[in-house]
Amino acid sequence: MNLIATYQSQYEQVVLSLETGNPLELMEKTKNFELDAAFVTGLPASDNFVVDHLFTDEIVLLSGKTIDASNFMQQRWAVSPRGCPFRKILEQWLIDKGKTLHHFIEISSLETLLSSVKAGLTSTILPKSVLKGSYEDLHVYPIPERYRFIETVIIRRKEKYVNYAYKAFADLVKKEGL
Repeated sequence: MNLIATYQSQYEQVVLSLETGNPLELMEKTKNFELDAAFVTGLPASDNFVVDHLFTDEIVLLSGKTIDASNFMQQRWAVSPRGCPFRKILEQWLIDKGKTLHHFIEISSLETLLSSVKAGLTSTILPKSVLKGSYEDLHVYPIPERYRFIETVIIRRKEKYVNYAYKAFADLVKKEGL
């Protein structure tokens, strides 16, 4: 059972609202009381936040078809909009290889992005943890060690009061993982 379903079954009275976005937008919304908390990649540079949980995920190259290792850089890529840490990693990897990201499709929905990869239209780099359900059969390739691991944290505003619904959610994440 996934994390959200587990939480909702234990706390049926809580109305849960989820939002996706790039880390800077999510931190800003958390800071401005628009969100109680956020999952963001990388440690926030601001001391306005408390980190309630940190976990490390492996970043991999995903493809819907077998790729010749010597041809990785010539792929048509599916990427999230600017500000996405996975896109930044891909761009840096390409720059370090003397290439630029120019054969890409920008997709804001993770589901649509993964569907384009599964259909064999594109490749992408994402955390290995997305390989669930219908995406378990994607081809997985390691990326260079320098880019391979990323930290994700749950942040909230630095306040004395933490609401019970959020605390229960954060505790479940610590116990169950993502």
